[in-house]
Amino acid sequence: MRIFESVSNLNIDKPVVTIGSFDGVHLGHRQVISQLTSHARAVGGSSVVITFWPHPAAVLNPDKHFPVLSTIDEKKMLMAETGIDCLIVLPFTREFSRIAYADFVSEYLVLQLGISTLLVGYDNKLGRDGLGRFHEVEALSHLYGFHVKRLDVLAEDEQPISSTMIRGLLSEGKVAEAAKLLGRDYSLTGRVVGGNHIGTSLGFPTANLEPDECKFVPCNGVYAIRASVGRQEHLGMLNIGNRPTVNHGDEKPTIEANLFGFNGNIYGSNLTISFLEKIRNERRFCSTDELRAQLEKDNIFISKKFGK
Repeated sequence: MRIFESVSNLNIDKPVVTIGSFDGVHLGHRQVISQLTSHARAVGGSSVVITFWPHPAAVLNPDKHFPVLSTIDEKKMLMAETGIDCLIVLPFTREFSRIAYADFVSEYLVLQLGISTLLVGYDNKLGRDGLGRFHEVEALSHLYGFHVKRLDVLAEDEQPISSTMIRGLLSEGKVAEAAKLLGRDYSLTGRVVGGNHIGTSLGFPTANLEPDECKFVPCNGVYAIRASVGRQEHLGMLNIGNRPTVNHGDEKPTIEANLFGFNGNIYGSNLTISFLEKIRNERRFCSTDELRAQLEKDNIFISKKFGK
């Protein structure tokens, strides 16, 4: 897969294009991309996905924090797995958002890219204020001599699978349900930073993760997770929250992972964890002994349910 950051001077043979944010590259997105690659092969063209970074919602609503399901690096990796020929990542700015759909089609898709076919999803809206819907773009295709095809949509319980739907599940801790729509376990990558070693004192040393600030973090709670360190894979448990039993009110929320059977030093490294299931809510215990006992129960439960 070739990656570009503009549409000019690319010399792509017979581009068959679809456009979208593709946040999370979930199963709905993958169905779109499967149709894209199949159509490109059928017409002897090149499959091209045009996406944007930062996410348009983060640019258009700067006062509201908009966490994403996939960072740009994750999106590139996930897109490469789909088998497309080209990924074009256009920088999304306020100025870019003001381009009218007719200008976007004529300047970006026709004049610069030389589009052959545009595949349009059920909710695609091009240009300023999302005015470039299917029928408007179809009218332009007759004018400029390219094809437009409407794509099928993948639904879950009669609702189209969407990134918004998946964020909603994660915000409720329903990581297993989210995984069904993503086609994989939801993951989080963070740099391992130093902590106050409370987990070590309890017999459960933890890696404190500091993820990219743009990444969506599931709701507070205790989760069963899986992580790879080197060539070894470890089950583990992860706590997201304020650690009410040991927090004296002056500490920030943390993301702490305890990897079963691992005692190495990974400070300063990046660690990727995959969420398997939320096993309980975070709560305050009467003592650290009671907390330790619960952690032992959590360890046994996760090991029995998810261990090989």
